[in-house]
Amino acid sequence: MPVDWVVVGLDNGGTSNNGTILDSSGRFLLDRMAEVPSEVREGPDKAIRSLVLSVEQVLGLTGVAITAVRAVGLDTPGPASGDGVISSKGATNFGHVGWHGFDIRGALAERLGLPVIYNNDGNAAALYAHNVRFGAESGQRSSVAAIVGTGLGGGIIETGQVIKGAAGMAGELGHVPIPLDGLLDDGQPMPACNCGQSGDAESVASLTGIQNNLLPYWLTRYKGHALGEVPIGVAAKQVRTYGEDGDEMALAIFRQQAMALGRLFTIAANFLDPDAYFLGGGVVEAAPHFRDWFFAEVRAHTVLREEQARAAEISLVPDLDMAGARGSAYAARDWLIGHSHQVKPATVLSRPLSLDRRDDHDHGEAGGLIARVLVPVRAAGRETGALARTDLVALARHGQRQRA
Repeated sequence: MPVDWVVVGLDNGGTSNNGTILDSSGRFLLDRMAEVPSEVREGPDKAIRSLVLSVEQVLGLTGVAITAVRAVGLDTPGPASGDGVISSKGATNFGHVGWHGFDIRGALAERLGLPVIYNNDGNAAALYAHNVRFGAESGQRSSVAAIVGTGLGGGIIETGQVIKGAAGMAGELGHVPIPLDGLLDDGQPMPACNCGQSGDAESVASLTGIQNNLLPYWLTRYKGHALGEVPIGVAAKQVRTYGEDGDEMALAIFRQQAMALGRLFTIAANFLDPDAYFLGGGVVEAAPHFRDWFFAEVRAHTVLREEQARAAEISLVPDLDMAGARGSAYAARDWLIGHSHQVKPATVLSRPLSLDRRDDHDHGEAGGLIARVLVPVRAAGRETGALARTDLVALARHGQRQRA
């Protein structure tokens, strides 16, 4: 079906890029993941080529012409500036020396000849969750999202817009210090974060927090536990499976994580007072009984005033594996709407896309695709805001705890 214009959303990860397309009516034209290897560990040159391939892939899968593309949204893991300049010290996914201080947004924009709008991956997922939940009312609502993964990412959305801050570092929820009284076990060491702080949310509520802080301590309490027989990095990744099976030590670890997240949301309530709190990460993809238990524990430790409890809700980030790309597409759309008088159609690409140079001889055919990667995809004709179910629950009121 012809479209007036589209934007492309790209989610860049440590192993793969996921892409999507959002059209002018607010419809996502892909409802499955469309991935290519990201090649970020090979350095900027190959990684930028892979991002271009992602754009070409989703255009090929949907049959949309490059001339319809008005902007591209891009998200990556941090740390990076609000404009997409990777930290001068590099990052977990950007260890290659060529990434240090590299402007990934600018490089992709130059290669594509299109505006590229950048967010970190936590902000992109937060923006997607916000739009799915509030739909047409997104511009009148606010939300906070915490995404538990290797670290603890997140995002703050106010009146439908990502809050980036003066230096692009707003929404770094993982590095907010949280009160630890009643959270740590007697004699449990103060948890340390890779950022240099002690006792921030990420030092507890993340895979890194399990590996560096929680699991080493709890293994001293459960001597002879099977996880004590394997390398700590491997064991940390297995804790969730044990938790799903009801293992007592694993549940103690995840209970501490849930308490940390609840306290983080409680802090957010006092300086942001949002309409919604979103929780995402690996736990969302866990077995339903374990996910529900963990969600209830987070809820029990999120304490709001009575007025806030009536007005706010907590829900899970939907479609987590696609949330980054779709959130990036929303960011590109919102930017385009605000700058439409300045943006020309994609015919500004005077030469076709290619992975190396933009010339008129790609594979002997002008405008020819470098590759088409086939994945099981079908058109999605859903209405905006109806892409996924959100689980809504009541929040604990001030001075009152809910037990799971």
